[in-house]
Amino acid sequence: MSEPTSHDEVTEPTTLAFAAASEVPEPAGGVDAVIGGQPVSERKQARRENWRLIRRRPSFIIGTLIVTVWGVCALLGDRITPHSPLDYRSTPHLSPRGDFPFGTDATGRDVLSRVMAGARDVLKIAPLAAVLGVLFGVVIGMLMGYIGGWFDLGMSRIVEAFLALPVVLIALLAITTLGSSDWVVIGVVAVLFTPVVARTVRSSVLSERSLDYVTSANLRGEKRSFIMFREILPNVMGPIIVELTVRVGYAVFTVATLSFLGAGPPPPSPDWGAQVSDGYRVLGAGIWWTTFFPAAAIASLVIAVNLIADSVQSVLEAS
Repeated sequence: MSEPTSHDEVTEPTTLAFAAASEVPEPAGGVDAVIGGQPVSERKQARRENWRLIRRRPSFIIGTLIVTVWGVCALLGDRITPHSPLDYRSTPHLSPRGDFPFGTDATGRDVLSRVMAGARDVLKIAPLAAVLGVLFGVVIGMLMGYIGGWFDLGMSRIVEAFLALPVVLIALLAITTLGSSDWVVIGVVAVLFTPVVARTVRSSVLSERSLDYVTSANLRGEKRSFIMFREILPNVMGPIIVELTVRVGYAVFTVATLSFLGAGPPPPSPDWGAQVSDGYRVLGAGIWWTTFFPAAAIASLVIAVNLIADSVQSVLEAS
């Protein structure tokens, strides 16, 4: 058998094979991107499945209904209240009865109307404070967990110092110094929540930092910011979402406590904490309704948020 007489005759079949392979059409949608060591399509599918499971949980449904009721009251305010929450329309300290199901307060204002309108102050401040606290905590926690070294050591000591301080006392001192406007309260509560969230995120990032997909991103020469927020962050979103829902409940309670102690909106605001503070003074006289109903409103909202948080946490931990 004669041997090939030229180099071109040997390489021609290989060249043709590569050309044929390059002409094979790509699958519809192209190559799936990979973020955090997992294809984006798989991540989206997992999110949809988790959301479907969360929506089916009775605790989530109940919590969402309660939050929705208070949300409607906060949005519509005195447009849906049976009486004006600020006008004096009746006899002071009427016990609950037909026209006044929750009774009246010391100045004759309808307690039901004030409880409904009081949802606005809490829901205007608490969720925004929780979101800002979680955002600050995520950034700091990501930096602590990924950079490590002296930065992690120094920030850990600062976080521990903040966590050792009494939250309400520090908030009162800050608000007394800076004023009691809504933005001051939001900022103070957000700063107080930041260390807790940062510690949680740091712990999650430390467990991800040594995994193969992070090592691969480092070998590719990716920037630190890309690795932290495009590779690691998607894999620690579960704890962050749980922290956000939990912090909203804590923010509601903290804002109400500050109002109870006199650091909330000034009178005649129908703020729940302020109503509890005003009604607390006359409990000894048997006038319980001015304290009970706004306190029950606070409790119902906190419990509802915690029901939602428990539902989210249980599904994400099982996935």
